[in-house]
Amino acid sequence: MLDDGVARGLGRLGLSLMVLTVTAACGSTYSAGPATTRAATHAVSDRTCAGGAAKTIRLPRSLRNGVGTITTAVLAHGITLVVTSSGSARFAIADAFTPRCAPDKAFGDNGVERLAFGDQTVTIAAVISAPGGGAILAGGATSGSLVARIDANGRLDPAFGRDGWTVLPWLDSASAVTETPSGDIVVGGSQGGGCCVQAWVGELSARGAIVRQFGSAGRSSIPVYRDDSGVGRVAVEPDGDILALVVGGNMGNWGVSVTALTSSGSPVRSFQRSFNAGMKRVLPSGIFVGDLVVRHGGFLLVGTGQNHSVTNVPDPSATGRVIAFQPDGKLDSGFGTDGEASFRSPMAQSVWALPRLDGRLLMAAVPPVIQAGERTQATIRLVEISANGRIDDAFGDHGVAQLHLRHVSLFYAVIAAATNGRVSVFTASTAGTRVLQLTQILG
Repeated sequence: MLDDGVARGLGRLGLSLMVLTVTAACGSTYSAGPATTRAATHAVSDRTCAGGAAKTIRLPRSLRNGVGTITTAVLAHGITLVVTSSGSARFAIADAFTPRCAPDKAFGDNGVERLAFGDQTVTIAAVISAPGGGAILAGGATSGSLVARIDANGRLDPAFGRDGWTVLPWLDSASAVTETPSGDIVVGGSQGGGCCVQAWVGELSARGAIVRQFGSAGRSSIPVYRDDSGVGRVAVEPDGDILALVVGGNMGNWGVSVTALTSSGSPVRSFQRSFNAGMKRVLPSGIFVGDLVVRHGGFLLVGTGQNHSVTNVPDPSATGRVIAFQPDGKLDSGFGTDGEASFRSPMAQSVWALPRLDGRLLMAAVPPVIQAGERTQATIRLVEISANGRIDDAFGDHGVAQLHLRHVSLFYAVIAAATNGRVSVFTASTAGTRVLQLTQILG
């Protein structure tokens, strides 16, 4: 998810679709009304959530002038967790909601928990569900990358790190997190900006200690091919190998790369060469914005690409693409046509691929801000894709549904997403967040 010089939240989502809208810094209130879809068969407004309208979330006054990041996850029992942070405050705010969009009264103080991290100012950039109903949070702090764990009640878990959190001795910020089958925690992050970004993947034990045997003293460097890049996702394959998706680019030259590491943090032999060759064959321009999904026998890249750099004028060559790779980084020729399937789609700036339990995928895409005006309404384009890369015509209007975020300006919106395979959750805010609002859509 990319924007020239603007960081867009790197988050993921779940079974019900949730939208957070907010008040802009200039004082114009984007009060959210119901999210809408176009004749969606499988994605319809869930009337059990605030009657199908928006659920208002009021932030504490101490955060209202400084929310910079929103991230979300779907926890056990369908609980949706929304974490907001500013990067300038020594705490983050976690809100938890039941599947009916009511505050989870078992979480924190009537559904809200203030997470403090000593004298560290923090940004929470990623959150995932953890066993036992809690969550693992990752981001940045004053003195390094931050990883924390909360229990199902929203409290920092004292068995993790130091009183529930740990700051890694790396002067950078984590932006992606996942768990291994053994319970270890894999984080991805980056340091620097512009031409000089350095990206990495590290591993912690289930209790928050650095796994020194991983890579070099706990982390491995991964290649960066574009300016202004960051780690958008880390994932673990069935054989234990780790995949890291790096997204980046500026001046409309947007692209992605994937790196594979062994469970001990060493590069998978020949993977990078094979992957780069496959992407060059499928999309010679390299202009692609997408997300990564692990599947049996490899992984998929799902997103949009085009033949030229992205400008303020839509490019007619833009298409949606599902590209299948084997674990060794080679194209999976048995998928689609020589390893890829394409479908009609405009170019996107941000893409999330949300896997369903039955093998289908929901692709959520947000158009480029550079092609929008300041008052352009934020819209998320939803496309349902079958396991073989075909559009599911039974979904929406011939496989496509539009989710309109009423009174939310695309120019200011920051959007995150997450999934548990049954529900899909989106969170969105405008600049200068004061009030968040939540809408849930079945998906």
